[in-house]
Amino acid sequence: MPKIITDGINSICGSQRFSAEALAYAREASATNTRRAYRAAWADFTAWCAAAGVEPLPASPETVGSFLAARATTHKAASLSMRLVAIGQAHRLAGHRLDAGHPAIRETMKGIRRTHGTAPTKKDAAVADVIRDAVGVLAKRHGLRALRDRALLLVGFAAALRRSELERFPA
Repeated sequence: MPKIITDGINSICGSQRFSAEALAYAREASATNTRRAYRAAWADFTAWCAAAGVEPLPASPETVGSFLAARATTHKAASLSMRLVAIGQAHRLAGHRLDAGHPAIRETMKGIRRTHGTAPTKKDAAVADVIRDAVGVLAKRHGLRALRDRALLLVGFAAALRRSELERFPA
């Protein structure tokens, strides 16, 4: 973890009322790959800040927006969003507040997504043969879950529901 994040965890969680066990859990609050990604994102941001002659901590929303814009041609919107989260996390752990909803950040990200975003890939609709096969497999299974799944497939197909609409059905 970057020193700022490690120091932040220690200072926030290092009070005498915070047990060693709780501190250990706090240090493991994020997955190893997440911490690795945050470390790389923070290093990228601080290097950019050094080259631009601005302070990385606390960073102004304009600084963060400018950083995101500078990386827009080389990084996908999802990577930039992760970098924004990492920068915000470093700020929180250092006791600073970064308003990701500030127009300098929010509008920059919206523009990046609109300009460089990728169109969602359209999925083919399920055809009767696929549904028949899926229901046939589920019919061989016993229990309420298999019965529920068959019902959801059949209702979803008959009503031409999207997956997101089916997910709203109570479990």
